[in-house]
Amino acid sequence: MQPHIKKLLSHFHGKETYLHHYIAGFVDGEGSFSVAIIQHPMQKFGWMINPCFQAYQHEQHREILELLQYVFKTGSIYRKSGTHHVLNFSIDSRRSLIEKVIPFFDRFQPIVKQDAYRKFRYIVLMMEQKQHLTKSGFRKIVELAYTMNQQGKGRKHPKEYILSNMTSPRESSETIRQIPNEPLRRIEGKI
Repeated sequence: MQPHIKKLLSHFHGKETYLHHYIAGFVDGEGSFSVAIIQHPMQKFGWMINPCFQAYQHEQHREILELLQYVFKTGSIYRKSGTHHVLNFSIDSRRSLIEKVIPFFDRFQPIVKQDAYRKFRYIVLMMEQKQHLTKSGFRKIVELAYTMNQQGKGRKHPKEYILSNMTSPRESSETIRQIPNEPLRRIEGKI
């Protein structure tokens, strides 16, 4: 473990719960749960759905992002595009979102970003159940993603453009495995 991480951890007096509450509060202020929808001709409907958990910090405080990387045991730190002094900690691997990010924020829930987190969680679970590969599931994810983070302001394409430019799925001999909707039913009333 790097010395600056050890020093930061010492502030929590060996109490992991304190550290986790700190991380949740930090993310509430400096983080985001987002779902990008990117045009991609190789995807089933011509669009790729990319959920991502991120946190930002000035480069002078990189150790805070390294602390997140230490806690989640995954993620990348890189310079945010367009800004010279801001760093970005990012986790966009669906496996890591399912196994590390969602369990963490289910236990240490954000307050300010609670609504965005619940929608983000729901979308990731839908994708885990392969619902994004059905036309109705894809549409539901797009609709939900556009209710997050300022209702789609700042997105490259309006929601209507994405939904009206869905390509027909390529024929495939592989059948999508059906997974029960139980995890979704449990949270459906919460979003």
